[in-house]
Amino acid sequence: MTTDSSTPGLFTQRLRGTIAVLSSALSWWFSQLGQMLPARIRAGWQQDSFNLTLQLQDQQLTFSAGQQRWTLQAPWEKASLPDTLKPLIAKAQNATLCLPENMILQTRVTVPRNARDYIDNVVRFEMDRLTPFRADQVYFDTGPVTDEPGTEQCHTQLYLVPKDKLETLLNQLQLLGITPDRIIPQAFLSQQDSNLNLLPESDEVSQRSRYQRFQFALICINLLLLVSVISLPLSEKQSQIEALTDEVAQLRSQAEQVFQIREERQTLFQQQQDYITLQQQQSSVLSLIAELTRLLPDEVWLSKMSMQGRSLRIQGEADNASELIALLQNSGKLTDVSFYSPVTQDPRTGKERFMISANQSQGARHATK
Repeated sequence: MTTDSSTPGLFTQRLRGTIAVLSSALSWWFSQLGQMLPARIRAGWQQDSFNLTLQLQDQQLTFSAGQQRWTLQAPWEKASLPDTLKPLIAKAQNATLCLPENMILQTRVTVPRNARDYIDNVVRFEMDRLTPFRADQVYFDTGPVTDEPGTEQCHTQLYLVPKDKLETLLNQLQLLGITPDRIIPQAFLSQQDSNLNLLPESDEVSQRSRYQRFQFALICINLLLLVSVISLPLSEKQSQIEALTDEVAQLRSQAEQVFQIREERQTLFQQQQDYITLQQQQSSVLSLIAELTRLLPDEVWLSKMSMQGRSLRIQGEADNASELIALLQNSGKLTDVSFYSPVTQDPRTGKERFMISANQSQGARHATK
């Protein structure tokens, strides 16, 4: 259906087709459910399910509902409606208005084949060229599109009615409590598969529109229930995942504290080892100093003593430096005793200057520890 204010494209047409398929499926579903109802309720339900058809011919308006027919002469007034027709107007699912041929203008429209999905937009743009009216002056719709063999073109029939005439007619029907949701030419009354509708979308507020909205609401509810059935277990799993994530975070925090305590313990242990090593080195140096004090004669002067690891170097002056080698070698705490540099004589004191190197024995080191 085409309106004067909206611009339906390919997406709109496909969406409309999808809704039609869903509506048909729901109708079949409801019909199958209806077969399970008691006969009295099913009869009442079927009686309420019908379409109201209005045929206009000159000033005569004919109503059709199933096998029943009523004719209303002008002027049309609600008070003049038959009593049997009034409840049917309120119960009708939809109302179709058939216009006579003298109210509808019809012309053939030819467009390129690649524009067939947008033919309504093409017609709206070319309305003032195809007809004596502008697009905002008429309500229109196009019929089935047919390809022209051997060409890259297709054609369709354009049906239109001036706005002023149609709006006047709709206002008169509104006074009767009737709001059509479809307006077609008289010739299309017998074509059940036609989607032609001259009525603008903004005026489709009839019983059928509400019924379609009800069907769409049912589809949405079913989809919502389906999503709920799927999402509830997922939500529960998500809650479990979040709980496990919190537990993992707590355990990770505890593990980090344990690693921090372990690192502090390693640091303290290393400091303790360094202290013990330093203390042992000091004890070893003190032990060597005590041993040298015991071994060396009183006339020997030591001016410098250095120790690195097991290596010991002493520097000083003595009357006879050579006898110091034997004294130190026989101590049992030193090994590899030898002069590190040649012995020289101090001219001022007359004593011999010496520099002796030695290694601390392993037994002495263990005894120190």
